[in-house]
Amino acid sequence: MDVRKLAACVLVAATAGCTVVPGSNMNRMNSVWFDDTPEEYTPAETDIQYIPINATVLAHLSQTTPAQVLSNAELEAAIADYQYRIGPSDVLTIVVWEHPELTIPAGSFRTAAEGGNEVKADGTVFYPYAGEIHVAGKTTAEIKAMLEEKLASVIKRPQVDVRVADFKSQRVYISGAVRQPGTLPITSTPITLVDAIEGLGGLADNAAWQHIRLTRNGQTQEISLRSLYEQGAWSENLLLQHGDLVHVPRNDADKIFVLGEVNRPQGIAMSRTGTTLAEALASANGINENRADGRGIYVLRNTGVSRDNANQPVYTATIYHLNAASAVGFMLADKFTLEPRDIVYVSPAPITRWNRFLSQLLPSVSAVGVIDDLGDNND
Repeated sequence: MDVRKLAACVLVAATAGCTVVPGSNMNRMNSVWFDDTPEEYTPAETDIQYIPINATVLAHLSQTTPAQVLSNAELEAAIADYQYRIGPSDVLTIVVWEHPELTIPAGSFRTAAEGGNEVKADGTVFYPYAGEIHVAGKTTAEIKAMLEEKLASVIKRPQVDVRVADFKSQRVYISGAVRQPGTLPITSTPITLVDAIEGLGGLADNAAWQHIRLTRNGQTQEISLRSLYEQGAWSENLLLQHGDLVHVPRNDADKIFVLGEVNRPQGIAMSRTGTTLAEALASANGINENRADGRGIYVLRNTGVSRDNANQPVYTATIYHLNAASAVGFMLADKFTLEPRDIVYVSPAPITRWNRFLSQLLPSVSAVGVIDDLGDNND
């Protein structure tokens, strides 16, 4: 067999083996997958749900629970029952009416905090004629009653006023993507999660407000303030306690990836108020009209990992399919809200895949031509 025939046979074999046109494509009807996983690995199971994007699906996805938007009865009850309890390092101002000799004057050069009674580390304060009294864990009303009882032996019907001049024993810690991270004191006024964030300048522009983490007594829970800021859902708000650590993470990971036949494939940071499929496509400078198949726009969403009966991992995902061949499709795209880490894929048109196949085939055809010329010269 001469060189020309050998090259032709190689080319025919190569084209015969091209059962899949080169280049990425998505077709839910194609169930043939090529698995090159090594034999020593146990293949993981996948559970993929296919959902077309239409008006019925959008109506289901946009369902809300209005009851959660109205109020937070638990928070309202906690605020109504709130009482500040004294702790070490707090400074008290104690006044016995008509007995100025028992009151430490603030003076013109001292504040009430500087001239008050500081609670010692053991939770006690000293007061004339009352001695050392334990005040830690008590309210100002309880301390007032204690002092009136102790002073009654030396003062006829004593009238005592107790106030906190400086709150120093309790505080909450706010870190992460807020404008002024720091600490806030717990005072006689109850402080909620929103109060604390707003007290430090509010959320930063890059804050992931749906993934706020609250650590209390060694336990961490995730709180979403998205529905609160967007819809006034006070059910997301809560009363903070001493030692609470609130961390607001950055939204760097909250991205959407737009791939395939768009003019500028890229990762897009999600908007704080949410990003729709139409907005994501527009951020990628739209679909490429010359190469894209408007009937094949997909949203791939990883919905988690579970375990089967044999304790093997099962990866679940949902694929949403939009047919945007008409203007109605883009109207639906503007109503479809994406989630962080969603992958938007725009399929190539059949002619695009064919042209790519030809672009890979032509170098081989050219090589055969060169080989053919060499064979003629050798003859």
